[in-house]
Amino acid sequence: MWQVADGVLVTDLEDELVLMHAGQGEMFSLNASGRLLWQALPATEAELADLLTRTFALDAGQAQADVQAVLVALQARDLIRQG
Repeated sequence: MWQVADGVLVTDLEDELVLMHAGQGEMFSLNASGRLLWQALPATEAELADLLTRTFALDAGQAQADVQAVLVALQARDLIRQG
């Protein structure tokens, strides 16, 4: 199960979601699909892939690859954690 890490600040700019880890001061921007995934947390990878598949009419393989890419990027910036 993936969840938001402690200390993450979120700013909603309507067309994007900007995240910042309070301890690092680095900003990270999410597009529409990234926003959808972020707002679904906490969730499993399978739940997130299913959400992308249903929302954007992606095939399962593409949705899974997209979810993994977003999760890797968010985890690398300490914005999410597995718990």
